[in-house]
Amino acid sequence: MKDIEFFNDVSELPFARFNAFNKYVMLDSELGATVQDFDKMIVRINEFISKEMPEDARKELMNLRIVYHNILNENDVKGLAFASMIKKYKGKEVDDYSEENLKRILSELSKEGLTIKEVSEKNAEVKKK
Repeated sequence: MKDIEFFNDVSELPFARFNAFNKYVMLDSELGATVQDFDKMIVRINEFISKEMPEDARKELMNLRIVYHNILNENDVKGLAFASMIKKYKGKEVDDYSEENLKRILSELSKEGLTIKEVSEKNAEVKKK
């Protein structure tokens, strides 16, 4: 990826950006934001119902609403976590890490060929540090 400089480690992130990064990573690992994640949750809800675990099924339904919302609003939390690690883009410091700006950056990078694989690999690399 050209014209991108990342923070080397999450400990280098400004405090508020660190919080945003953690939020997106947590949402990705706990809930997800893809149709595949949605399908997995449906399976779990059915399992809870068949095991007569209505409270667990109810909680999973509430989580399903969040995933559904993320899908409809194109909130790919994996991508947002990735974008929150960008220090410089096109030679300029990224100091606006609002969801809207991170989505704009992801959209531009997507047009330049950014893949899900690259996003996943970078996120995994950062989480290991």
